Amino acid sequence: MFAVILKELRCYTNSARYRRIQMLVLCGFALLLLIGTVEFYARHRVDVGQQTYKLCMIFLFIVQLWVVRHAVEVWHAERQSSGHGINGVLLTLVPLPNWKILAGKLSAVVLWAVWGLWLTVPLFALSSYTGGLTVSQLMKCGVVLSVSCLFFALIGIGCALCHPSVRAKSIGYGIVLLLTFLPLMPVPLFDTIPLLDAVSPLCALLSIFRMDSTPLWLWNVGLLGVVSVVMFQILTSVLSRLRL
Repeated sequence: MFAVILKELRCYTNSARYRRIQMLVLCGFALLLLIGTVEFYARHRVDVGQQTYKLCMIFLFIVQLWVVRHAVEVWHAERQSSGHGINGVLLTLVPLPNWKILAGKLSAVVLWAVWGLWLTVPLFALSSYTGGLTVSQLMKCGVVLSVSCLFFALIGIGCALCHPSVRAKSIGYGIVLLLTFLPLMPVPLFDTIPLLDAVSPLCALLSIFRMDSTPLWLWNVGLLGVVSVVMFQILTSVLSRLRL
């Protein structure tokens, strides 16, 4: 399993595309931090730091939606137009258990996404000096983003196991966007179902910003964690049937 993880991480490190994406995200974050600070200060807002870092955190969450595409590409990278590639054939022949292959692919995607989050830590360190989000709020947001990365990656891999690349990306993004933004729609029926708010990582982030008494972020982390474990078991059985 560790060989699969190292192999995938090495591919990301040696890929100019993935390095370019991380650099663009980091530059975009820094530019948004600068523009947000200047804009809110020009409007004479008292909570300049809080508004700016809230905006930056939402930006990071939107960037994490890329994990779905990444997970689909990781699984379909082992294939070629004529069938399975060399790595794909080796994965079907090696005596590795199915759960280790799946865990290796999943861990590589999550580790690469979390590493992208860690690159922004120096910029978030300025939050306490500018009156932005507190350390506890930043840690809660980091936990929510990390768990959502795991959940999004499982959705992407699950779609990739059952569908071609383009269709898998479309279905994966449809599921993620539906779960994320459905609770925010002004529909009375959705307001009466609190489970929808607990599923949405965006609602969890907004509750952290508002410092609500209800620990919605804990419900979100716990619920997505349980769903991720169940999805992992299901995908392991699906992979077992595909390898037969």
